[in-house]
Amino acid sequence: MKFIKKFDQYITAIFIITIIVIIATSYFTFKEFFNASHQKQQEVVMPLFSLINSEIIRPLTVSQYMASDPFLLDYIEQEKIDNEVIFNYITSVSSQFNTLSFIAIEKHLLLIDSNNKTTNLSGKEAEWYHRLKAINKKEFTDFGDANNPHLFFDVKMFNKQQKFLGFIGLAIDLDHFANKFAKFKQDYGFKLYFVDNNNDITLSSEQIMQTMSHHRKDVVTNITELPWYQQYQSEYKANNDNSQYFFDYSSNELIISQMPLKELNWRVFIIAPPITEQSVYWQLFMQNLIIFLLVSLALYSLFTLCINNFRSDLVKGSETDYLTQLPNRNFIHWKYSQLNKKHDHVSVVVADIDNFKILNDSYGHLFGDEVLKVIATKLSENLRAIDLAGRWGGEEFILILPDTTAEQAQEIINRIRKNIANTPFTPLSTSKEFNVTVSFGISDSNLTGIPLEEIFAKADQALYSAKTNGRNQVVVHLD
Repeated sequence: MKFIKKFDQYITAIFIITIIVIIATSYFTFKEFFNASHQKQQEVVMPLFSLINSEIIRPLTVSQYMASDPFLLDYIEQEKIDNEVIFNYITSVSSQFNTLSFIAIEKHLLLIDSNNKTTNLSGKEAEWYHRLKAINKKEFTDFGDANNPHLFFDVKMFNKQQKFLGFIGLAIDLDHFANKFAKFKQDYGFKLYFVDNNNDITLSSEQIMQTMSHHRKDVVTNITELPWYQQYQSEYKANNDNSQYFFDYSSNELIISQMPLKELNWRVFIIAPPITEQSVYWQLFMQNLIIFLLVSLALYSLFTLCINNFRSDLVKGSETDYLTQLPNRNFIHWKYSQLNKKHDHVSVVVADIDNFKILNDSYGHLFGDEVLKVIATKLSENLRAIDLAGRWGGEEFILILPDTTAEQAQEIINRIRKNIANTPFTPLSTSKEFNVTVSFGISDSNLTGIPLEEIFAKADQALYSAKTNGRNQVVVHLD
């Protein structure tokens, strides 16, 4: 907790300093933005329309197609379904269109998404499901996950008898869309406003694609509240032109483009900045750019220093077993997931201290802790840099040996086993020395698509054989 509190203090201090610096430097930044001619603006607006269509409209179209897929509709009505089949289906769509995909099945009260997350529809996490199900509409746009905002396209599924089967759809990562839009915003100063049929702003490029979900009605902004909109409306009616309007606002000319999104019953407004005399502002721009870069460098250095100090403390505590100082289970899982990037084969070794409970009961837990420390040291000695020894839990340890066959691992582990068996232990409560032994189970496998749990289970079976056959031995799992 003290690390978290310390981190909060660092971030708060940096945030306050950043706000002060932004306020101070913004006073000196240019009063007006630069831009190209009206023709150049038009050339840029068209690709932006194309981006909106591909990133916003296409996922809705795909969602509608999936909702009418006969194969899928027939499959989810079966009494038993294989989650893997459903997952493979939605994942293929997700990877093709670079979106999150999901399906909520009414009959099985099950939600599966392409992140391989499953949710019971009867729980609180599925509030949206029951809310949208009760509405007499077939398609919905909904926002979810405030920490990682997504725009969800929820489409109801029905069988031939028009019986409701659930929801299916895609979800757009708004940060991903914001990153694609960032180039337009950076180069041309564009702003985007997505507006629904009530003139409420559903999305905007302000604050990196801010979302306004049904949970946040108190902060929803109506487009009519924006200063330029009333003048835009009068120009819209006067010109009777539904594409682009030019008008003076605060002594500057704004360029506003509007495009209907009929599929969502939305409109999108693209606001281009004023065109100014560039020669007047270039010198001021360069001066403030230098100031900004220097301030940013100082803030970045301060931020990096604070984060690195905190990270070194937090990571050590979160990835290391306190008693043995070996990597813990969380780190082992993460490390294993990285192996297939560099290695094709792995051997997994499960080690368990023989009669450890008797040691604890006879000589106390402090002595048991000392045994764990010594054996942890023996297990990690003489391993290669790419090998990993960790504490799995209790008196059980795990070793991961990349690019090592079971036969090679057996030879290595036998040396470690003998070394441990020949190490004398002397409890404080007695002067008598005795030895502690360890049993080992080994399994090897190709890394491609094989989860750690599967290899571990086989190694654990081999460990069980070693225990039942007399302990203090190494057994290799045979497929």
